[in-house]
Amino acid sequence: MRSLSLAGTHFRLAARQRALWIVSFALALLSITITVNPGLSFETDNPTALALTAQMLALLPPIAYAAAFTDLAAEAERLGISEIEASAPVLSFELVAARVAGSLAAMALPSAGVLLFCAGGQMLHGNAWAMPQAAFLLIGIVLPSALIAASLSAFAGSFLPRAFARIAAIVAWIGVLFLAVFVPTPTAGGGLRVHIAANPVAQAFFGSTPLLDSPESAATVAAATPLESVVLLALELAIAVALIAAAGAIARRRAYRRR
Repeated sequence: MRSLSLAGTHFRLAARQRALWIVSFALALLSITITVNPGLSFETDNPTALALTAQMLALLPPIAYAAAFTDLAAEAERLGISEIEASAPVLSFELVAARVAGSLAAMALPSAGVLLFCAGGQMLHGNAWAMPQAAFLLIGIVLPSALIAASLSAFAGSFLPRAFARIAAIVAWIGVLFLAVFVPTPTAGGGLRVHIAANPVAQAFFGSTPLLDSPESAATVAAATPLESVVLLALELAIAVALIAAAGAIARRRAYRRR
């Protein structure tokens, strides 16, 4: 109960960033419109279409998260309340977890709402498992990407002024997309065509083709296995935790030097 109360406090603090929340909502709505299938994901009963929407939600709204979480690690030190938090009868890990969970829940709420809306549409079209599938996609695809973007933002905010940190975090998130999602392939004419790699979870559990915009890639590129998708998901979480831990350490060190 204590952890929920702490998370609720940070949820309310994050929700006050209304401009960023509105941008997150707009990007979530934009994610619905991107499709490689006939019709939108809420107009069909195809789980693969729902997985595609989840993958778009894992690409676009994190741009807003990258701008929103620059104070995730540094704010307590900047406001001088870190000592108050440290004196609370809770573990330091619990404080960090509550801060991350509450803030992330506030920013990711539009994406969750959009995904559940699409799942509702699929249920009306005959997919009785759409809601559990949406929950699985939210946990396995949308939230891990949101956490990576938030951790990049927190890391940049720990040693840069807020405005520069937001720019740096957005650039870093775009860099992550180019390294992990956008796949350049040679064309017959000697040029390059950029494809979008499917999330391993979507490949392993929802039948997404390895390249989202190239259905024929299923015949030439091996899809990720369930084990590979779980390992990669664990790696994502480990990277996010490491970045947040490093951000907290840098923020504390800088605050100590100022004193």
